[in-house]
Amino acid sequence: MNYNFDAARPTASVTLITGERSSGKSTLCYRLYRRAVELGNPICGVVSVAVYDSLQEKIGFDALNLDSQRSAPLARKDGTLVGSRWACYTFSDDVVNECVSSTVAALDNGVDLLVLDEIGPLELTASRGFLPILKYLESSGLPSETYVVVRPSLAAELERFFQSCRTAANLRSVQVTTENRDSLARGMASSLAADGSGAD
Repeated sequence: MNYNFDAARPTASVTLITGERSSGKSTLCYRLYRRAVELGNPICGVVSVAVYDSLQEKIGFDALNLDSQRSAPLARKDGTLVGSRWACYTFSDDVVNECVSSTVAALDNGVDLLVLDEIGPLELTASRGFLPILKYLESSGLPSETYVVVRPSLAAELERFFQSCRTAANLRSVQVTTENRDSLARGMASSLAADGSGAD
């Protein structure tokens, strides 16, 4: 990706959520989403929910569109979806495009709380997936509060991206573990309740 290091506008808060596989990153995002809904705070973005077969083997992910509150198959290992391939998964172009369009429209309409689960090699290496949402943030500015799931190996690149956005970003990174995920969820949920919008 090419980054634009132009001057900034007022500061927004960006939290990068990292951690090992199955540490609870998506669960943390889902709990943030549920808390925002309980508080009546508008929220947009995507939470990727793991899907398992009858033998408890992971077969893919569903995308929970936080704006529409609808779920749809995002990625599968069995080749039943039509779209971009990365590693062992095929990603549904239709579902990705719907999530992108819905999220960008919500941000255009002033929604100030964004959750992206996740930004990974599909976006940062293959320039596909949810990359258009990042491009929108780069050119149009950041909402008050953004939470993004990213694997540890890509966190530095994503941090550079947010530093390049037109809106100055107050960046922090949290590492989710099985031991701290509940306390992190409580703390983030409390911050939403404290200010009513999710903004720091």
